[in-house]
Amino acid sequence: MVFHWPEPGRAATLADGMREMAGLLRGTPGCISVEPPYVTADGSCLVGISKWESEEAFRSSGITLRPVDEIVEGETRPRERFLLHEHAAADRA
Repeated sequence: MVFHWPEPGRAATLADGMREMAGLLRGTPGCISVEPPYVTADGSCLVGISKWESEEAFRSSGITLRPVDEIVEGETRPRERFLLHEHAAADRA
Protein backbone atom coordinates (compact mmCIF):
# COMPACT_ATOMS: atom_id res chain seq x y z
CA MET A 1 0.00 0.00 0.00
CA VAL A 2 1.39 3.39 -0.98
CA PHE A 3 0.21 6.83 0.10
CA HIS A 4 0.74 9.62 -2.43
CA TRP A 5 0.35 13.30 -1.47
CA PRO A 6 -0.43 15.28 -4.65
CA GLU A 7 0.10 19.00 -4.98
CA PRO A 8 -3.16 20.96 -5.31
CA GLY A 9 -4.62 20.45 -8.78
CA ARG A 10 -2.36 17.44 -9.53
CA ALA A 11 -4.47 14.57 -8.14
CA ALA A 12 -6.06 13.63 -11.50
CA THR A 13 -2.66 13.49 -13.24
CA LEU A 14 -1.20 11.43 -10.42
CA ALA A 15 -4.19 9.05 -10.44
CA ASP A 16 -3.75 8.58 -14.21
CA GLY A 17 -0.10 7.66 -13.61
CA MET A 18 -1.14 5.22 -10.91
CA ARG A 19 -3.59 3.56 -13.32
CA GLU A 20 -0.82 3.27 -15.92
CA MET A 21 1.46 1.64 -13.35
CA ALA A 22 -1.38 -0.72 -12.39
CA GLY A 23 -1.53 -1.92 -15.98
CA LEU A 24 2.17 -2.73 -15.89
CA LEU A 25 1.97 -4.46 -12.51
CA ARG A 26 -0.94 -6.69 -13.53
CA GLY A 27 1.31 -8.47 -16.02
CA THR A 28 4.10 -9.03 -13.50
CA PRO A 29 4.63 -12.57 -12.21
CA GLY A 30 3.52 -12.82 -8.58
CA CYS A 31 1.08 -9.91 -8.78
CA ILE A 32 -2.41 -11.04 -7.76
CA SER A 33 -4.27 -7.74 -8.20
CA VAL A 34 -3.96 -3.99 -8.34
CA GLU A 35 -6.84 -1.88 -7.11
CA PRO A 36 -7.80 1.47 -8.58
CA PRO A 37 -6.39 4.53 -6.84
CA TYR A 38 -8.41 5.49 -3.79
CA VAL A 39 -8.68 9.04 -2.47
CA THR A 40 -9.16 10.12 1.14
CA ALA A 41 -12.33 12.00 2.05
CA ASP A 42 -10.48 15.32 2.17
CA GLY A 43 -8.81 14.66 -1.20
CA SER A 44 -5.30 15.17 0.16
CA CYS A 45 -4.03 11.61 -0.33
CA LEU A 46 -4.24 9.01 -3.08
CA VAL A 47 -3.78 5.41 -1.99
CA GLY A 48 -2.50 2.62 -4.22
CA ILE A 49 -2.96 -1.00 -3.24
CA SER A 50 -1.44 -4.02 -4.93
CA LYS A 51 -1.62 -7.61 -3.73
CA TRP A 52 1.19 -10.09 -4.28
CA GLU A 53 1.66 -13.81 -3.75
CA SER A 54 4.32 -12.95 -1.15
CA GLU A 55 6.68 -10.19 -0.11
CA GLU A 56 9.41 -12.16 -1.86
CA ALA A 57 7.40 -12.09 -5.12
CA PHE A 58 7.04 -8.31 -4.79
CA ARG A 59 10.71 -7.77 -4.02
CA SER A 60 11.85 -10.01 -6.89
CA SER A 61 9.48 -8.35 -9.39
CA GLY A 62 12.12 -5.91 -10.62
CA ILE A 63 10.24 -2.88 -9.28
CA THR A 64 12.68 -0.22 -8.12
CA LEU A 65 11.48 1.54 -4.99
CA ARG A 66 12.21 5.24 -4.65
CA PRO A 67 14.22 6.43 -1.64
CA VAL A 68 11.96 6.87 1.41
CA ASP A 69 12.82 10.58 1.70
CA GLU A 70 12.37 11.47 -1.99
CA ILE A 71 9.62 13.93 -2.88
CA VAL A 72 8.40 13.12 -6.39
CA GLU A 73 7.57 16.02 -8.71
CA GLY A 74 3.90 16.89 -8.33
CA GLU A 75 3.71 15.62 -4.76
CA THR A 76 4.02 17.54 -1.51
CA ARG A 77 5.94 15.03 0.60
CA PRO A 78 7.60 11.63 0.36
CA ARG A 79 5.40 8.66 -0.42
CA GLU A 80 4.62 6.31 2.42
CA ARG A 81 4.85 2.60 1.61
CA PHE A 82 3.54 -0.21 3.79
CA LEU A 83 4.12 -3.91 3.16
CA LEU A 84 1.15 -5.54 4.83
CA HIS A 85 0.86 -9.16 5.90
CA GLU A 86 -2.18 -11.09 7.03
CA HIS A 87 -2.50 -11.19 10.80
CA ALA A 88 -1.95 -14.83 11.75
CA ALA A 89 -4.61 -16.53 13.89
CA ALA A 90 -1.98 -17.56 16.45
CA ASP A 91 -1.07 -13.90 16.97
CA ARG A 92 -4.59 -12.83 17.92
CA ALA A 93 -4.98 -11.72 21.50
